[in-house]
Amino acid sequence: MIVERLTLRHFRNYQDETFELSPRINVITGANAQGKTNMLEGLFLLSRGYSHRTNRTADLMMQGDPRFDGFAVEAETVSKGSHHRLALQVKDGHKAWVVDGHSGRRQKDAHRLLHTILFEPDDLRIVKAGPARRRQFIDEEISGYLPGYLPVLKNYKKALSQRNALLKEIRRSPSMAVLLEGWDAQLVENGAKVVIYRLAYLKRLNETARALHTSLSDNKEKLSLSYSSNLIAEAAADQDAIQKRFAEKLKAGRDEDIAKGSTVCGPHVDDLLIDINGMEARKFASQGQQRTAAIALKLSQIDIYKKMTGERPVVLLDDILSELDDRRQEKILDILGQTQALITCTDSRFADRYPDEMKRIVTVQNGHQISR
Repeated sequence: MIVERLTLRHFRNYQDETFELSPRINVITGANAQGKTNMLEGLFLLSRGYSHRTNRTADLMMQGDPRFDGFAVEAETVSKGSHHRLALQVKDGHKAWVVDGHSGRRQKDAHRLLHTILFEPDDLRIVKAGPARRRQFIDEEISGYLPGYLPVLKNYKKALSQRNALLKEIRRSPSMAVLLEGWDAQLVENGAKVVIYRLAYLKRLNETARALHTSLSDNKEKLSLSYSSNLIAEAAADQDAIQKRFAEKLKAGRDEDIAKGSTVCGPHVDDLLIDINGMEARKFASQGQQRTAAIALKLSQIDIYKKMTGERPVVLLDDILSELDDRRQEKILDILGQTQALITCTDSRFADRYPDEMKRIVTVQNGHQISR
């Protein structure tokens, strides 16, 4: 899976720019705040249907020109030997997908033809951060190759938000407690599905990340991942059992939930536990060890996507290399040589390790290519 061309129209600080891409290494260089990250964001948006930087569609539109009230991101791709044209057009806040000239398509139609993995500096802190950051990591990666997961997760979050709002109302009007059952049913159904998705993903991640981490650590460390659920033990994971347990815990904890005005149990408080050599990495690993584990977690997605889809995804690295020492840089660059990658940076000297026919270097300045 590769992207041959990417076009950004009225997107962020790009008025109308088309990038011709190498099927392997693409180095996007330039000073800060010139549009390098915006380019990666556009490609991520086209593949996922959402931005990793904002929830507001209006933020993505080029500012300062009243003639335009929307934007477009387009790409020419090759998937399993076939050429395709994908486009996301946004006008007046409404999204429209066009696939191979056919309008009225859905995001999943574009998704099956373009998969991306984004690696940004904040990802290096996955291990050290709190549970919310690791849940975000799990949810983003699952939705990247299983489009059915995101609707389930959204339904769960919607039910959770509504239930929490109702819990606060019940403290003022206790008679409204009878309305909880409806939201509990939705929470239980979608929450159990979320856990099942996560457990299936974790099984794949554990195998792939462990092998990659062993290589990254020069066979000195063993990575182990487990899912910490407040609903059920991983070994007994079964959707019916999870639903039953979730319903029981909601009922038993109803008074506590009302007192706190929030739902105490559920997959929204679960965690991904990361151990290195049998010790909890968040507490006992050095910063270098934590970063190596984070690299293994992110880059193992390449093999996971390959096994699931038959193709390697497009890897987007946003100013990651500047955060790493030379040894870890070399490990990542070796891995990236196997797939198509777009790498943003302010210093492109690392690209000297790749032959000219394998790479393309583009300098971006104020939303324009000034070299190709």
